[in-house]
Amino acid sequence: MKAELHVPSRSTYTILSAMGYFLDGYDLSVISVFTFILTAYKMFPYTLFELGFVSGSALLGAMVGAVLFGHYSDKIGRRYLYMFDLLFFVVFAILSALSTNVFEMIVFRFFIGWGVGADYALSPVYATEMYPNQKRGAGYGWVWAFWSIGAGVSFLLGYLFFLAAPLEAWRYALGLGAVPALITVFLRTRMPESSRWKVVAHGDTAVDEAKVLASQTGMASTDIEALLEEKKKQEGVSAGSISALFKGENLKRTAIVWVQWILFDIGAYGFGLYAPLILAVLGFKGPISILLSSLLYVPGFLGAMGAAYLNDVVGRRMLQIVGFGAMTLGMIFVAVASSYAGAAVLALGILGLILWYGVGNLGPGNTMGLYAIELLPTKLRSASMGSATSITRFVSFLSAFEFPYILLSIGKLAFFEALVVVMAIAFVFSILFTPETKGLTLEQIATAKYRRPKLVPEEDAAGR
Repeated sequence: MKAELHVPSRSTYTILSAMGYFLDGYDLSVISVFTFILTAYKMFPYTLFELGFVSGSALLGAMVGAVLFGHYSDKIGRRYLYMFDLLFFVVFAILSALSTNVFEMIVFRFFIGWGVGADYALSPVYATEMYPNQKRGAGYGWVWAFWSIGAGVSFLLGYLFFLAAPLEAWRYALGLGAVPALITVFLRTRMPESSRWKVVAHGDTAVDEAKVLASQTGMASTDIEALLEEKKKQEGVSAGSISALFKGENLKRTAIVWVQWILFDIGAYGFGLYAPLILAVLGFKGPISILLSSLLYVPGFLGAMGAAYLNDVVGRRMLQIVGFGAMTLGMIFVAVASSYAGAAVLALGILGLILWYGVGNLGPGNTMGLYAIELLPTKLRSASMGSATSITRFVSFLSAFEFPYILLSIGKLAFFEALVVVMAIAFVFSILFTPETKGLTLEQIATAKYRRPKLVPEEDAAGR
């Protein structure tokens, strides 16, 4: 007798997917606690070259994990990879906490990065495919919001551990990430396969199961029919093919995803991974800079929460444009605050950081990944998210690696001014090229034609 299909509640797959982003935020950000203590107490010998690799090695690892898991997620399914990718967080978080030198930290952080990259290609794709089309943006928004929670918690715990044991605080902060990862791995074992992936991969044989899941995922019979039609149109495409992302219609969409995400990450990681050190530049000294780094993720979380409510109301395009505009203005305020003294100027700098983190997460911090998922068809959805994650993690690595050199060679003001220029370019790019996907089903997006800056139904595009 066939086993009864377990149908999870929407809150279940939302929370379990969101926990992946929580761990991504935690494990990518917690390294700032280590670099702060390393530079303050010199407990290990290091060079500026090694310091850059300590902050950036997880991002290099994410390049590998994102491409590898993204490819196989499209090829063999989301479920099993979704269950076990977080084991990287368990094993290598513990090993990182036990590091005895900078080289070991670099190696262990590289393999944590495998888990980070893998989960970027899995959790948001899984959650987005399981949500009904009318609430898809909200589903992704909820998942994304947990990144800020994870990042904020990493700094907060780092601060508390620092007060208790300054030299060992980084060990506790890094190692603690293994606990929620292990719990999430266990809870994910009861999750079903993505019904959308199953229909496209197996056709008519998966329709009955998709109909059962539709009671919770909000899929309509017309969505299932559209998936079968999508399967026919994508018959010649190899599932998970990276090369297919750069052919025909897919090339335009991949270019949009990559360019806007690269521009965002140049600023987000070049700034975020060294937040305590940058706050020290603004005048906040000692452990207070770690605490304030945590508090910056409060507006970040509020912005992400706003995205969960507004993605399907205002739309992705407008949120992204507003977000990049606010980040440009915010970094102008930070640049001014870094150059002058006084309470009013310092308040201006804090306002700039709120715009950077808060409205940035309402906009591009949220929309980057959502576009990578939505703009490509089911057969290439994880490959799209994985490849975009991979290239942007490489750019993020360069930002993290080069930061100590940039700050020393061109000075703090020039560094902030460079970020202003990058965000302004992203603002203009979004206006000129980024389409709106609100109100469209994933299947409609997959079969539409891109006509800058819009997605046009295939029959309308053919008549032009």
